Amino acid sequence: MSIFSFFKKRLKKFQTISELVIFPVLFFLYPFVAVDQGIDLSDVTYSLGNYQFFDAMDTNWKLSIFIPSLAGHLMTYLPGAGTMLGMKIYTTLFVSMMALIVYYALKTIIPGWMIFVGEWIAISLSWCPYVILYNYMTYLFMTLGLLFLLDGIMTYEGRRQNRRLFLAGVFLGGNVLVRLPNVLEASFILILFFAVYVNKEKFQSLIHRTFVCVLGYVVGAVIPLLIAIIMYGPSAYASMLKWLSSVSGDSGNSHSMAATTLLTLSAYRTTASKMAVMIPCIVVGVILFYLISKRTAGIRILNIAKIIYLAGILVLVKFYFSNGVFTTNYWYYDSMFQAAMMFIVLSLVLDILDILSAFAERTDLVVIMPGTQGERIMAFLSLMVIVITPFGSDNYTFPIVNNLFLVAPITLAQLRRVARRATSVHMPRTGLRTQEARDKFDLECAVHFPWKYMCVMIVFVVIIQGTLFKAGYSFVDGADGRPRDSKVTSVDKLEGLYTTSDNAVEIEKLYKVFKDNDLFDHELLQFGESPGLSYAFDMKPAIYTTWPTLESNTVDIFDDALMNISARPVIITDADMMTEYQDSPSVLSKIDILLDYIASNDYNIVFEDENYIVYVPCD
Repeated sequence: MSIFSFFKKRLKKFQTISELVIFPVLFFLYPFVAVDQGIDLSDVTYSLGNYQFFDAMDTNWKLSIFIPSLAGHLMTYLPGAGTMLGMKIYTTLFVSMMALIVYYALKTIIPGWMIFVGEWIAISLSWCPYVILYNYMTYLFMTLGLLFLLDGIMTYEGRRQNRRLFLAGVFLGGNVLVRLPNVLEASFILILFFAVYVNKEKFQSLIHRTFVCVLGYVVGAVIPLLIAIIMYGPSAYASMLKWLSSVSGDSGNSHSMAATTLLTLSAYRTTASKMAVMIPCIVVGVILFYLISKRTAGIRILNIAKIIYLAGILVLVKFYFSNGVFTTNYWYYDSMFQAAMMFIVLSLVLDILDILSAFAERTDLVVIMPGTQGERIMAFLSLMVIVITPFGSDNYTFPIVNNLFLVAPITLAQLRRVARRATSVHMPRTGLRTQEARDKFDLECAVHFPWKYMCVMIVFVVIIQGTLFKAGYSFVDGADGRPRDSKVTSVDKLEGLYTTSDNAVEIEKLYKVFKDNDLFDHELLQFGESPGLSYAFDMKPAIYTTWPTLESNTVDIFDDALMNISARPVIITDADMMTEYQDSPSVLSKIDILLDYIASNDYNIVFEDENYIVYVPCD
């Protein structure tokens, strides 16, 4: 009896209560682990500041992520949303909701426990702060669109099918107004094309279904687009498109299509090189178990060989830890990233084998991986999610690591299927009624042991590393391993949050400077890598952005914004800007403009340390 069969028999009695109660409750609660950890004054509070000061923010940026910007702004009016912790709690609900949606949508075609493990992995690896809604609303709309598309493909009753395909289009179309690069998700229509091919359906059926999806897509995009145009006018939207095109079209820009593609390929190449050592381990294992299976007394040493091979897999895991492929730095990405990428590579391999097998079935060739039409379609869906998600981001393959809500359960179901069917071909027609039949079956199946348990190793490592990462990680804050064991007691906005002692002291020190000098009634101009200070201190930004050093904020626009400031604001900059941005000519130009403004508008320095300089206009 395998270890999985042992646990399966004993846990079977808990299946009903787990699927009805335990799994949904854990899906709801697990994303809230470490919700009170971390005070990041960069991306997290930058996003929160954009929601709070929605009307003052750059119109181009707001329109490029229109739905999450508006949703985030409306959330600031909810009870308790006046603090950073309150907003973190509200935005975490998006992740809980996504996991529950996937669970209830797929539990009729994938076992509940398998979806649970898959969603546990997805939540554990969701490294991006939940307050950055343009990411999580992208995943939510994508997930809803794909689930409706999948349901529509597998529904044969006409009206129900049309409704689901239309809704699939609505969510994918609406996703364009969540984040404009999501327009690439129109390529998910290929899933429908693939389904028609696999199911051998007529061309007229493809035309009809495509029309329904496209109609939904147009409706989903046009409704929020009209709202945006009503709020800001058609010229503002046209201006945003021109701005975004100039940003993404720059060949030197990290958000360009060429740059994101090269980054993604580089990530897969790195992980493939790390996984290469697994191949000889599997090959040697297959040869070993094949030779054992041919021995007359092979069954006597088979179990010993399995234990030795499992020990070898543990040695391989130790090798990965020793070489920094996996780490115990559970406060940082390197603890889980390569494990997550190995899982994604495994998913890609299974998806490609599934898809190639679908084409092989149609052309009467050898089928590598048996499966039903529905399983083939889900494999194609998984592949499309993995390919499409990283586009438009400069974060390597971190976006797909962050978006495994559909991919993870599909991958686990594929692993289970291929493992079962690899061994089922050896099952005798008379069953395993005698010990001799069971021994023969075990010997014949032994050659599959190495690759199956190498895959199991990847799954177990990603579960363990991901769970520990989830418990120990907070975006930016404590990324050097320092414990987050302090609170900022004087700043109401940051109430209830834990941070590192150094960060707490620095924030408290800055807050005291602002309080002692009666600066909270002024507007605040920030320049550097702490754009969230205006949010933390509840001070209105002096210009259109709190993060002018970003490449998307051009020198000319920044210069024009400074020249049009009506009342002199408080200015806070990073202490050593010239060194910090020495490799960025555009930021150095902005620094020159800012220093000229300070010099010509009569400012005094009221505070300076190794991190910040605070400039205050003279009376």
